[in-house]
Amino acid sequence: MNPLSFITRPVRDLTQAVVMPLRALFVVSLCGFINWMTFSGEWWVKWVAFGMAIAVLVAWARAARTLFWLLVVAFVGRAIYRRWGPQMRSAFDDWVARAKPQTAQVLQLLLTPADTAPRFDAGRSA
Repeated sequence: MNPLSFITRPVRDLTQAVVMPLRALFVVSLCGFINWMTFSGEWWVKWVAFGMAIAVLVAWARAARTLFWLLVVAFVGRAIYRRWGPQMRSAFDDWVARAKPQTAQVLQLLLTPADTAPRFDAGRSA
């Protein structure tokens, strides 16, 4: 199972909704041509068309499900932003700034020799 399927599945569903009708048209046309060239009294291409129609409907249903959940997430995000707004965003940005070291601090820590670098286990005994 693909660990990134949570991200790639919606994109695949929307892509299939566009590509599947074109694929179905190609397959049914090719099978119709073969059925016409080898006609023996039975138009079996109708079963191919029926199966491909089912595949197209399934692809459209999956795309509709993806779009539905995308709208739900957008609506919930909009409601959260309207409820707490910019003051919560600034509080979150302040928290990130306090918790995340700046680039200069990381470079200073990486460039200091190991014997003079600050130790994170200073209070522990071995």
